[in-house]
Amino acid sequence: MQLLERPMRRRSLLTLALSAGSAFGASLVIGQARAVPAFCGDSPLMGPFRLELIHRQRIDAPGLELDELSGLTLNADGTALYTVSDDTRSIFCLDLNGRVLAGESFPLNATDLEGIAISGDGRRLLAVHEETNAVISIDLASRRELRRSPLAEMAHYAAIARHFPAQPDNKGLEGITVNSRNQHVFVVKEGRPGLLIELDPDCNTILESRLLTPANGFSHPQVKQRKLDFSGLSYDSQRDTLWIASDKGQCLFHYDWKRDQVLQRLDLLLNDGSKSKRVRKAEGVAVDPQRGRVYVVSDRDAELYVFKLNG
Repeated sequence: MQLLERPMRRRSLLTLALSAGSAFGASLVIGQARAVPAFCGDSPLMGPFRLELIHRQRIDAPGLELDELSGLTLNADGTALYTVSDDTRSIFCLDLNGRVLAGESFPLNATDLEGIAISGDGRRLLAVHEETNAVISIDLASRRELRRSPLAEMAHYAAIARHFPAQPDNKGLEGITVNSRNQHVFVVKEGRPGLLIELDPDCNTILESRLLTPANGFSHPQVKQRKLDFSGLSYDSQRDTLWIASDKGQCLFHYDWKRDQVLQRLDLLLNDGSKSKRVRKAEGVAVDPQRGRVYVVSDRDAELYVFKLNG
């Protein structure tokens, strides 16, 4: 099995240009870049999409002190959202406007959760635990933890071990999502370095990983590369792509795993105009391609933002 930063497949020179190869494989940059609309962000990358904010909602409920929200996923039928909080031992269920559904929320004996995803069959939630870099499987029917799977105990961990220091540096796993076509699980490491990891459906084996660098399009004109982070993850079943949130970049990266290429960067603007305010500390993203909606949760402001995906 081939692991880690595999060399790129040969592509047409009409749209792609090979840059100097790195120690982990060749790099790709997108050619023939064009300007994009201002409220989509002044991305240098080509891409057809624009984000339009259509709703924002403070996430709150009587008796709850929700802060440091991290991670977001739609439920199985796309009618509600799940999120977690760094310092609250609970899974929170929200309606699509950001109101807490108390009856569908439940306690969980775990803190420091940084991402959440729904399984392909809709029966389980998967969450990432940053301190131990583990994937936690939660049964929705019983609302109990079923299993905890640290990366370090998975097959082929040796191939990525050098990216995870022995003493945790608060740059561990931040996001998780499930490819609904093959049930593979993706997790993303926040930084130093940014790393996207593909797991088998049972989270027993590391299948492959990719460094997130300028070579495959992960860069931002206002953020130094060493500070660019990756804080949320959502699989797009319609396009077979991934949407990756960046806290420091205040943006989303639309990424094609098969081509190892960022297709577009979209800034998370809260109103029209080139000087618009941006979402602060975007820590979770959930994309509904059928309805053309992108949901983003803010760690700092405990708000849900609903964007219309145009394009």
